[in-house]
Amino acid sequence: MSETKEKKNTYITIHKNFVREGIEYTDKKTGEIKTFNSVTLPGDTIIDGKDVSGYQFSPRFVNESKYRGENFRDIPLLTDREVWLQKSVMDAEGNRMTDEDGRAVKDTVKVMPAQIKTALSESYERYKAAKEQSKDAQDKSADTRDSQSLDDRATAAREGSAAMAEHEVPFDEKTR
Repeated sequence: MSETKEKKNTYITIHKNFVREGIEYTDKKTGEIKTFNSVTLPGDTIIDGKDVSGYQFSPRFVNESKYRGENFRDIPLLTDREVWLQKSVMDAEGNRMTDEDGRAVKDTVKVMPAQIKTALSESYERYKAAKEQSKDAQDKSADTRDSQSLDDRATAAREGSAAMAEHEVPFDEKTR
């Protein structure tokens, strides 16, 4: 009797800068104004070896993150339902390509929510590691720069005092 229930939803947490909420559009059939949400996957998001950075999907619900604070959004996705990631196809000049009916041509990738969650997690880990490595390099560069500038200043001071010792420099009583 110990059946293990799988989770109904997979929650994806992403920074609010990648989420647009309440985008309005007019329903062509009814004429009423409706809204939808859009999520754009951040750079360096890789699923099954394919870079899906910039691909978008439209989740039904977007909530303020429970655990990560107001700058993040939790997106519930049905665990057993595919998510269609889409991105407009661009030509060589960077313009959207259209089909014979004038509609934008889209590249579509179908993935499961768990794959998105894993890809976002891995992308975030790579981002943190790169940021930390960059900070370490900047700190090392600053240390080198500071020590060089101190050496340069000390050398300049020694040269200046040696030059003063070789020549008699007029002494101003007021500055003493």
